[in-house]
Amino acid sequence: MLKMRLIYIVACCGIFGVLALWLGKFNIIKRRTALLAAAAGVLTAGVLTLLAVLPNNNFYGQVICQVPVQKKLIALTYDDGPYLPYTLELLQVLQEKQVKATFFMVGDNAFKRQEAVRQVSRQGHEVALHAGSHRDLLKLDGEAVAANIDSGKTTLEWLTGKKIQYMRPPHGFRDWAVMKDINQAGLTAVNWSVIPRDWTNPGSDVIADRVCSKAFPGAIILLHDGDSPKNIASRQQTVEATAAIIDRLRAEGYEFVTVSQLLAAKEEK
Repeated sequence: MLKMRLIYIVACCGIFGVLALWLGKFNIIKRRTALLAAAAGVLTAGVLTLLAVLPNNNFYGQVICQVPVQKKLIALTYDDGPYLPYTLELLQVLQEKQVKATFFMVGDNAFKRQEAVRQVSRQGHEVALHAGSHRDLLKLDGEAVAANIDSGKTTLEWLTGKKIQYMRPPHGFRDWAVMKDINQAGLTAVNWSVIPRDWTNPGSDVIADRVCSKAFPGAIILLHDGDSPKNIASRQQTVEATAAIIDRLRAEGYEFVTVSQLLAAKEEK
């Protein structure tokens, strides 16, 4: 069965709008009607696209972006790794601070840096899936999406010896088909509620300020230990910001947990 893809619906909306304008031009339908129909097509395409790229809505399926909890719990999550030396430097910071985090890894990177993946897991951090290869899943056909997810999940489970439970699609982008493939792989989609845009390297103090000013109990913070797919940019600022974030939020009474622990706290509520 053909999976419902956003790109096809957006294309249909565009064709519908052009057809309406053409019918109006030749007075087959009233021009006002043609303009309204074309505008409706554009608006529909725009809204559907916006809902696909905004992280914190469930229009295309259930996505965890934050968790209602009574305690001051918060989850640090890191995307795009493993990426050396920054993943290992980050592990050192987390170990010194006695904090557990969740790493959303790219399968291709994990296969190239197997010991880094195992070290993340050995230190008690949660390993989750970002993708098999870091590609916009909205632009892939159905079979390619499923294969991407399956390859990444298989690689991470092989390296860690543990079941992978969560996936964050690249950029957080998803449509009905992407969500269906995530769920069919036995994974739960996880996005975020706090995003300091650390990948732009605005300065470690800026990153820390952005996180701490927006932090709240049950928040999921998006940071990056990697730079997929290019693997060029430095993540030193994120490493430095992490130490500051932990110290500042701990002083406010926050406890740092993995995504699984955050969800478990909701069940205990």
